[in-house]
Amino acid sequence: MSYSALRWRCDPSGEDCLIVTLDVPETPWRLTSQLAAWLTTQALPGVTDIVPGVSTLGIYYQPGLLWAQDSQLSPYSQMYNRLEILLNSWRPASRHTPREVVIPVCYHPEFAPDLPQIADHCGLTPKQVIERHQSVAVDVMMIGFLPGHPYLGMLDPCFAMPRRSTPRLSVPQGAIGIANRQSVIYPQQSPGGWNLIGRTPLLMFRAHHPTPCLLQAGDSVRFSAISRKQFDKLQQEAQRGH
Repeated sequence: MSYSALRWRCDPSGEDCLIVTLDVPETPWRLTSQLAAWLTTQALPGVTDIVPGVSTLGIYYQPGLLWAQDSQLSPYSQMYNRLEILLNSWRPASRHTPREVVIPVCYHPEFAPDLPQIADHCGLTPKQVIERHQSVAVDVMMIGFLPGHPYLGMLDPCFAMPRRSTPRLSVPQGAIGIANRQSVIYPQQSPGGWNLIGRTPLLMFRAHHPTPCLLQAGDSVRFSAISRKQFDKLQQEAQRGH
């Protein structure tokens, strides 16, 4: 898809964050990740972090530093003026090849307690559900909810099912859930209401690693089935830091 001009708006979010919302008809996350990467190269004064969402960017900045530079104009107005120039001049890459990451998934019944219900919803056998879950690469739409927690989409239309009416109080690390044609991977044990279809032995978040999050917004993910024996082996390797 080509974009002749980027349509956007800015809104303040507290005293140190500005939200840029992109007006894009489809797959806006493919632009937010590109735009976030580009803006990080522009050395915006006072900016401490740029966080891409599905259709938004959160731009965090230091109001005190901007006040010191220009006390006649509010920090928000200063940021807005700089961003207006950049956003009106930016054009997405006409050819963009995302990084592809293969995520091994064990669909053993122990790790897929909701697989029978998912199969019933889709009108498929459990085996067919597993095949469709792996059939196409999906985008990392955003990272959120927990550190390293990816939202992946869009899955096959048959996976347009709601989340569980009653969330689980504890979902294990590495669990993979689906709902609303999206998939998530829990980076740590936590409550959660997604329908669990499998589990990966990979660590989604490593606090002391140079790149803590295994996945980044804008990546492409392909799921690949593994056996329970392979899961145990890969999990041991991940825990040892391999």
